Amino acid sequence: MIPEDSSLLLCNDSNQTSTGSAERWVFKRNCALTPRQLLSWYLSLCGLTMVIAIGFTAMGFWIVLPFAGLELLLVGIAFVIYARHAADYEAIELRPGQLRLVWVDGSKLTEIEWSPQWAKLSYNGRYKAPLVIRHRGQQVKMGKFIAEKDKSALHLQLRSALARATYPV
Repeated sequence: MIPEDSSLLLCNDSNQTSTGSAERWVFKRNCALTPRQLLSWYLSLCGLTMVIAIGFTAMGFWIVLPFAGLELLLVGIAFVIYARHAADYEAIELRPGQLRLVWVDGSKLTEIEWSPQWAKLSYNGRYKAPLVIRHRGQQVKMGKFIAEKDKSALHLQLRSALARATYPV
């Protein structure tokens, strides 16, 4: 299992659009393999394991084959669970007059659009504390994939960007 704070991909893409500037932060898991690479690796593991198991079966050790199959089934289940969440991410996009929050968790996509004028950002600085964004009575916790050492700097950066999006110059 991957620890929640073990990885961070922080992208702050500042783009110029026809309506003004946009800033975007994306937080992702730091996964070593993409789901496609994981499938290729698993299929090669299956091939090698089955060649060895069939070799032992041909020598009379038939019990190796069912255990090899069971092993591949359990490894396959673990890889499916890993691959399902390998592409999870959180994103914050700020444009003048618009705050957009996006979460992808497995196959579930959640998007919220708020006015940055009413959004308030808070972070208490404690270990494992999330960044909290409040908007007119609603509250959203962000930062599941952000390393603890980066949260306070990100909090200051987001607070500054939120002020710029609220009152564009």
